[in-house]
Amino acid sequence: MEITIDSLSIQELELYNYTDSLKGTIDQMEEQVHGIYDQYRNIHNNYFDLFFNTENEETKLEILKRLLFLNWYGIIEPSYYTGVQDLDNSIILESYTILNEYLLSNKIDEEFKWMLSYYSSWDFAILPFSKNNLSALTKFVKEVDTTVLAYPKKQLPRGTMDNRGQMGIYWIAVWLKEMTKRGLNINYDQTLTNCHSCPNYFSRYSTDQNATS
Repeated sequence: MEITIDSLSIQELELYNYTDSLKGTIDQMEEQVHGIYDQYRNIHNNYFDLFFNTENEETKLEILKRLLFLNWYGIIEPSYYTGVQDLDNSIILESYTILNEYLLSNKIDEEFKWMLSYYSSWDFAILPFSKNNLSALTKFVKEVDTTVLAYPKKQLPRGTMDNRGQMGIYWIAVWLKEMTKRGLNINYDQTLTNCHSCPNYFSRYSTDQNATS
């Protein structure tokens, strides 16, 4: 089967649905999810390979966003929930190197900027890879105000995060949580068409509570 950005998104959704269905103790879930780690490493590797086999600049930017998300996600969240563990460090470093070049060339868009600002609140997931040689990325991360989490404060247009792998699922969940905190009634179906678990997504995770810790 041809590997495309859409096929990788489908694979991610399938793995997410599997890990989301797991029940039991942490030890039991870790045992059940163990076989998923290799599959997610392959997806991460395939995104990286696809970046270099893609000519369309918009697609390359989207691939880089997903790589960055998985780099970060695999470090800051429990692997028995995400299915992401022990990604290839050489690919993590290379993808950060590409991002450093994009920052120097001003090639990232506004969406990428607030995503990277958000991830930078957990600088320990990025700086060990960037601090020695990637000056632009290191500067960006260190200049972020880590006392304030960056994410879209306004309603996301319908479909914005559809079919964007686990990155899309995560970001719609962040936004839904923020809207709920504001006391707003949200119609999930009007926001994301394929994220049935989004309303419960953040009951499993604690990233939004750790930014200042």
